[in-house]
Amino acid sequence: MRGVVGMGYHLRNGPHGYGLVTKALHWLVFAAIVVQFAVGYLLDVDDGGRGRGRGRGRGEGSGHGRGRGRGGEDGYDPFGDDALLTVHVVLGATVLLLAAARLVWRLATPLPPWAPTLTARERRLAHGTETTLYAATFVVPVTGLVLLLSGDDDVLGVHVAAQIVLYAALAVHVGLVLKHQLINRDRLLGRML
Repeated sequence: MRGVVGMGYHLRNGPHGYGLVTKALHWLVFAAIVVQFAVGYLLDVDDGGRGRGRGRGRGEGSGHGRGRGRGGEDGYDPFGDDALLTVHVVLGATVLLLAAARLVWRLATPLPPWAPTLTARERRLAHGTETTLYAATFVVPVTGLVLLLSGDDDVLGVHVAAQIVLYAALAVHVGLVLKHQLINRDRLLGRML
């Protein structure tokens, strides 16, 4: 361990910047969300855009999701034919677990000092997007699991709205980093690499 710290790598956050654990959790959550988005998109595309049993349409069973609410016989089976939905569920649970680990680590490890090149307005923006991203990484998978287990689309609107909020906050977060990377050229991105 002494060699790792001696090389400038620290497990915890500190005056030096973000620690290895924070960086690893940050990028693992990001990667899981990107893959989850792609899988979720494929779920909608796979049946011609009708939503794969998400309550869209006017046919029999309309208004019910993938869970037990459709009568049990064709409800979600984690070991059934719908491998893509199973991947989506497993990724959702993974995002939830990573978000919990990240929040626990965030509460146990203080953040490093602000990058000196961030203005007061950018600091407020960064804090707001961080809070929003943390909340959304819990709300999206929890509402997805509720949607799946209940079989009823009552939470579908919340699930979709939380996804929109997540992607909007992510866009603001990435935009702020890109501004500093490409315009200010202050290597803000390097703090999380």
